Amino acid sequence: MTRPEASLDIATPKARADVVFRSLSKEWVLYDPRSRLLHVLNPTAAIVWTCCDGSVTVEEIAAELSETIAEAPPLDQIVTDVRDALGRFSKEGLLE
Repeated sequence: MTRPEASLDIATPKARADVVFRSLSKEWVLYDPRSRLLHVLNPTAAIVWTCCDGSVTVEEIAAELSETIAEAPPLDQIVTDVRDALGRFSKEGLLE
């Protein structure tokens, strides 16, 4: 069964301008001032977040990850992982 995040169709995801992205100790976090929630990101999700400027496609984000990650999985798996991360960002209201 496909998770809803995996089927998300966001052509060029854009992060909300008011969401704060910071390094906190050894982790990357997002702070949403609307909900007052702090989201801890794994390194892959942090890279995905940095690409959410409204001009980069899911496939381009996946290609960026493929070049960045040592021993990267197949590109189709990376695309699925990117869609999952974007789905979580969307569900939390972090994207425009």
